[in-house]
Amino acid sequence: MSEVEKMNEVASTGRRNPMLASTEPSDEELHSVMREARDVAVQRKLASDAWMLEQLNLAVQQAQERAGVQPHG
Repeated sequence: MSEVEKMNEVASTGRRNPMLASTEPSDEELHSVMREARDVAVQRKLASDAWMLEQLNLAVQQAQERAGVQPHG
């Protein structure tokens, strides 16, 4: 099916095909995609922060062990 036939089909049915290159996303679709992207980015940031804290604590512990320092707490 050619692009023109696809566009005519969309026009005749009143439904748009979001997979067509000529189709612009609606504001609601953009909002949904951006919200999902933000949520994924926040999750990745939290995971990254937790990993960095774990690595920092491990490095401090190893440095204290090498120096023969007793950990506080």
